[in-house]
Amino acid sequence: MTEKWTELPDWPLVGRARELGRAIDALRPGSGFRGVVFVGEPGSGKTTLARAIAATLRSEGVTTRFVLGTDTGQAVPLGAFHRTLSIEDPHEPAVMLAAAHRALAREHNLVLAIDDAHLLDPLSALLVQQAATSDTARLIVTIRSGEVVPDAVTALWKEQLLMRVDLNAFDRTQTQELVDAVLDGEVDSSVVDRLHDLAGGSPLVLRGLIGAAREDGVLVRQGGRWRLHGRLRVGTDVHELVQTQLAGLTEGEFEVVEIVSAAEVLDWNVLRALCDAEAIARTEHRGVIEFVDDGSHTLVRAGHPILGEVVRQRGGVARTRQLNTMLAQSISDFLGTDATHPYSVGADVRSRIQLARFMTCSDAEPDLELITAAAADAVTMSNLVLAEQLARFAFDRGGGLPSAIALADAISWQGRGQEAEAILAAFDPDGADALMTVRWGCLRGANLFFGCGHSDGAWAALATVRERVASEDLLSLVTAMEVSLAFFSGDVPVAVRLGQAALATERMPMATVWAAMATAGALSLSGRLDEVRPIARQGLQAARYCESGPQHYTIGLAEVLAYTASGDMDAADHACERYSAMTCGVPQAEAIVNALVGRVNFARGLLAAACDALSTSLWTMSESLPSGWVMLVAAWLAQAEAARGNADGAAAALARAEDANGPQVAVFVPELELARSWHRACVGQTTTARDHALRAAQTARVKGMWAVEMCALHTAVRFGDRSQSARLRQCAAQLDSPLAEAIAAHGIGLSDHDGDRLDAAADMFDRLGAAAMAADASAHAAREHARAGARVKELEATTRAHWLAGRNCVRTPAVTAIEDPLPITDREREIAVLVGESLTNREIAERLGVSVRTIDGHLYRIFAKLSIEDREQLARLFRIRPAT
Repeated sequence: MTEKWTELPDWPLVGRARELGRAIDALRPGSGFRGVVFVGEPGSGKTTLARAIAATLRSEGVTTRFVLGTDTGQAVPLGAFHRTLSIEDPHEPAVMLAAAHRALAREHNLVLAIDDAHLLDPLSALLVQQAATSDTARLIVTIRSGEVVPDAVTALWKEQLLMRVDLNAFDRTQTQELVDAVLDGEVDSSVVDRLHDLAGGSPLVLRGLIGAAREDGVLVRQGGRWRLHGRLRVGTDVHELVQTQLAGLTEGEFEVVEIVSAAEVLDWNVLRALCDAEAIARTEHRGVIEFVDDGSHTLVRAGHPILGEVVRQRGGVARTRQLNTMLAQSISDFLGTDATHPYSVGADVRSRIQLARFMTCSDAEPDLELITAAAADAVTMSNLVLAEQLARFAFDRGGGLPSAIALADAISWQGRGQEAEAILAAFDPDGADALMTVRWGCLRGANLFFGCGHSDGAWAALATVRERVASEDLLSLVTAMEVSLAFFSGDVPVAVRLGQAALATERMPMATVWAAMATAGALSLSGRLDEVRPIARQGLQAARYCESGPQHYTIGLAEVLAYTASGDMDAADHACERYSAMTCGVPQAEAIVNALVGRVNFARGLLAAACDALSTSLWTMSESLPSGWVMLVAAWLAQAEAARGNADGAAAALARAEDANGPQVAVFVPELELARSWHRACVGQTTTARDHALRAAQTARVKGMWAVEMCALHTAVRFGDRSQSARLRQCAAQLDSPLAEAIAAHGIGLSDHDGDRLDAAADMFDRLGAAAMAADASAHAAREHARAGARVKELEATTRAHWLAGRNCVRTPAVTAIEDPLPITDREREIAVLVGESLTNREIAERLGVSVRTIDGHLYRIFAKLSIEDREQLARLFRIRPAT
């Protein structure tokens, strides 16, 4: 009892605020109850809550006594109270009960905390009942769900003496709350997901997992963010909890649990072939295993995620290999006997992957061809870590070129391009096996381009394949790869032309996926938005029939960019939901979808949500996807952080984007320029910010990316550029989308000093769900109305801008200019900010590309407007005023 109640280190009590409040209320005088009973599964936090309540009451001067029901104590009269009450001589039960009751009554203001009350001996149970009914003590009682409880204890809540509180398993939000409270700093969402899945909603198990992970060095903090680097194990407390559950199993029942735990998820037919049916039934009845209906098949898994983990650790290496050998042999027996069986080669990739895993961890003779195929299946399902493990097993044991291709594919997608190139360069297929030659050449070309940044080497690898292979059907893969290289190199018109031609003919499914990915992306960036959806649909349809792996998520990138460029935010959200449903919990796939969600939220102006999603995505991408993804997502994150006024966050993200930049992502260079633009705007350098935005627009225009050009021009407008109205009209006519129309209205309104047109532009943005753009248009409208002396319209526009900005954390230059309306121009504000950064007049002139005399003139006018006498006063003023 003492160990359980007093020796555990204190942890924050989170996730149970409602239950804690109800319980304390039930213990207060006048509540109508004599206390509370907590009912829940082992590890649900019953004891922790009881301890917390007892500590609260003790701090208020209440006397607290602890009682613990145990298996051994059940055989001893008043055994649960042997530490609480002294009984020197044995007596009749009635005498002992009366003496014990009198002893309790002598305690003033007493609260009894009774843990595991279902294990109370009969006399202890009666004493507890008497204490409650006679008002001798108030009670805090814990009971394990599903146990037989003494009638005297059951009566306590049935007769409304105690308030019953059922403790349900933690949901993910509660898990997140506990993890955040325990760990100092940000926690990667994948850590929370893994802890929640493995803990099964048990706070005790969660506590044990975190403690063991920190002790093992598996849970590490990098750059202020906690991440997992290795396999989780459970702590001592959790082991003891599970061992209690396993203690009563027979040898046959325990073997059932061992086999199911080794498999993690196992087909019922396989388990039935390995184990006694009655032992399986008894094990299920005890809740140690459970059956799950998976469509046409019944699967078996451990009754709690942590139980399987404990059993696997308990078995050791030799026993694990023995069990895996049994499972591999049993599953192999089903192969070829039933085409509909889940372990049939043609039925389900998950089944082949499971069999391959058993083979690699057993003493059975491995089927390298099957294991290689399973590795390719794992790439298809975006489980790149497992794919690498399986492929490396086959490769190290002589799997040849097929295993090398599978291994290099998995490694390349994890961002380790040089390592993948070393594997592929060791082979030089002559074309005798045309398919293997094409797969080798295309993968090598893709890896050299995307993974290593070697454009020339990539094109040379594809040329080599063309020299050695004659099959037009197989060469369609080479053509599709050439479309991809053209797109990512930034040659958008060529990508569209080649891609559309390739997709117009019958192609291999993989070739269709590659061509659709690049073609849809090129069409999206070029503003041919209506053509994107059918191409995306064609690519996704083909992905069902080939091992496309994470590549088909790039089709999602094209869709999201098209929808956000047109202003159809709802369609963009739905696209994210569709791709999210495909991820199946795979970290790399989730990282891509999180990036898409972040991009949509940025377009909507939901800046906090955008930064959260993009940051979460970037953490996973940095270690598990090619650098091109890192560059793009970091550039988006820099823009979103700057838009909400986080200059440090924007600078950090911009640095990551610049580090990851290279020829393999030339098509996204305008996004990098926009990231630089937003960062400069965030620190008050609006002239430089406009220059970067216009540079992005020019780059996009040269590459034929009209949708990107319009976005870049609008960024310049949002930063106060009044010279873009003519080009924006042309772009709007070419793109013919609601968002393009709104952007053109914004640019024209600002150019013409037309507050009403700017109000109309804000209305259009608002209807599209683009809140930050609407806020900027309203802020610009407010200033133009003020210029025209239209006070009512100025107030209306100002109020709207403030409301939109406040709801969405918007801190753009336009918004902050009306929040802090000093009577100076945008250029004068920019110069004042640079003075606040302690730059000399010459340094400011060089930064802005003007003469020192021009700066002197601006400062003279600023001093006059603000009644300031010198530069030092101006510097002090702008050091305490945020630039954005």
